[in-house]
Amino acid sequence: MLLFTLLSLLLLPFFSLFSSASPIALTPRATLTRIATFGTNPASLRMYMYIPATLSTSPGIVVTLHGASGNAQQQYTSTPYARLAEQYGFIVVYPESPQGAWDATSKESMTHEGGGASQSIANMVRFVGDTYNVDEGRVVVQGVSSGGAMANTMAGTYPDLFTAASIYSAGSSGNIRSMYPGYTGSYPKIQLYLGSEDTIIGSAAFNTTLAAWATVLGYDSSPDQVQSDTPVDGWTTYVLGSKLEGIWAEGVGHPVSVQGEEDMKWWGFAR
Repeated sequence: MLLFTLLSLLLLPFFSLFSSASPIALTPRATLTRIATFGTNPASLRMYMYIPATLSTSPGIVVTLHGASGNAQQQYTSTPYARLAEQYGFIVVYPESPQGAWDATSKESMTHEGGGASQSIANMVRFVGDTYNVDEGRVVVQGVSSGGAMANTMAGTYPDLFTAASIYSAGSSGNIRSMYPGYTGSYPKIQLYLGSEDTIIGSAAFNTTLAAWATVLGYDSSPDQVQSDTPVDGWTTYVLGSKLEGIWAEGVGHPVSVQGEEDMKWWGFAR
């Protein structure tokens, strides 16, 4: 009996260690992994995550959103963020919409804590932030097409969570401040990519989206700088301020290809 008691006392720290560890803390490294539980999930989204083999002691978070016909696996394989995570040590979150297209323009998602997909995604970010010693100054969101529209919505509904957003081949003309009534804090920096031959989104979305964000960020809707052949030959970057840029991809259709290295600069990972 005494021997059993002694063994129990010796093994107790071992069992306590693993019983208290959260599922996310045991997530495998360097592979796309489904996270089954991450908190309140009003839109019934799926959460996938990539933790690099070498994780920064204070990692950033990159949320990347797939297009209407995509999913988390497709976004994982078609974007460079997992590879870049190994270089910069950040965590990548790949939300997945079972319906394919995101409800980026629904009343629920366009309202802070409104019960749409935006709230589910925000809770994914909070869950990761609560588990790791996250650098809150580098929590960003990116998306392509329908995912780009959702990235725009996330930046408007949860400006308290994100410091930067990259919107690829999508647009917005809504009242961004109405997404989070009463919010008086800072908004994330915004970078918009749109192709001149994009017949799905339409060229008008370029100016309307930049104008909408210029109002929020306190800039004039006319650019301060026009940079030719940037970041790609033939493309033009319109700089409206330190927190707002639009990249016009001449001759490009839908969608504009992801510019991973440029994203690293815009988000503050590449210094």
